[in-house]
This record gives sequence, structure tokens and C-alpha cells, in this order.
Amino acid sequence: MAAYAAFTLAPVGAQNAVDYAFALIPERFHAGSEYRFEHWYETFGPIFGHAFLHTGWMHLAVNAFFLFGASRLPALRLGAVRYLVVYFWAVAVSALTFLALNWNEQSSAVGASGGVCGMITAFFLSLRPTWREALADPRVRGPLAVLFFLNVVVLGVLAEAGIVQISWEGHLGGFIGGGVAYTLLQRPAPLKPA
Repeated sequence: MAAYAAFTLAPVGAQNAVDYAFALIPERFHAGSEYRFEHWYETFGPIFGHAFLHTGWMHLAVNAFFLFGASRLPALRLGAVRYLVVYFWAVAVSALTFLALNWNEQSSAVGASGGVCGMITAFFLSLRPTWREALADPRVRGPLAVLFFLNVVVLGVLAEAGIVQISWEGHLGGFIGGGVAYTLLQRPAPLKPA
């Protein structure tokens, strides 16, 4: 929120420079584009930085609300460092999925929703002692599937129809990235007493 507040208070020229440097713009990743990055390491700016940019206060508030709601249990299960790794891995996979599915499009994306979707997956996987037990339980698997369907399929159809401007591709990558990272970083379940 502080990053977005600072962004909104900055002069328009600075806002445009930040958008250009950190928004996901597929054309900037094309080697032959006149807008391409000058150095390979500049690509990391948008891959992670897009999560700190939003289209408005409502966009930021919705992402913050769902991130706050989904984060407590994964943070307790993983600890601070692993939690941040899962979050930023989901952000990166979200960005790469958006870029891959919009490679030749004149589009751009900003927002933390890929990371939020990753935390939603981590939340549901952390409801049981292991992620395998979570996925085996229909009371966990069902709500996760519904949220995935709404955020990827329904919003994807609405976005493709031009009704909403949402990166369903980012949501898809976030759900997958967060789930994979959580399964790799989840601490072993405590041993059950004999």
C-alpha cells in the first residue's frame, strides 16, 4: 500500500517511468522490439515489480483483502522466509504465464493477484498436515477448485469478451506457482504419537 501511495503522489512523468519499468509488457521481452530491455537483468523488474503496481485503490484494496485473508495459515506453517519465497515464486510464475500466453499481444498487466492466487492455493494446502492430505480431502479440494474456476475460467471468459480487464493468465500462473512452491517448501508434518 505504501508503494502505491508513493506512486500516486509522484509526478506524472515519474509514474509513466515506473509503469514502463515494472509493468508486464510482452513487447519489451521481444529481442527484436525497439522497446526491448537493454540488459537481461532488467527483465526481473517487471517479473516481480508488477505486483507492486495497481490500476487504482480498489484494485489494491481487493488484492490486499484477499492476500491478508489467505496468508495467515501459510505464514504460520512455512515461517516468514518460506512464505515470502512462495509468494514471490507465485508472482514470478504468474508473470511468466501472462507473458507466454500474450507473447504477440499489445497488452500489459499489473497487480498482485498472481501472488494472491498463489497464497490462496497455499492456504488450502495448509489446511491439513500435508499437501497430499489436503488434496485428498474433498472439503479442501472442492472450495479450491471453485475459486480456481471463478478466477481463471469465469474471469477468463469475461476478459476475453472484453467485459472486464483482468489477467486470468496471471491468476492461472499464480495458482500453479503457489501450489508448486508450497508443496516443495512445506515443513514435514509432525510425527504422530504411537
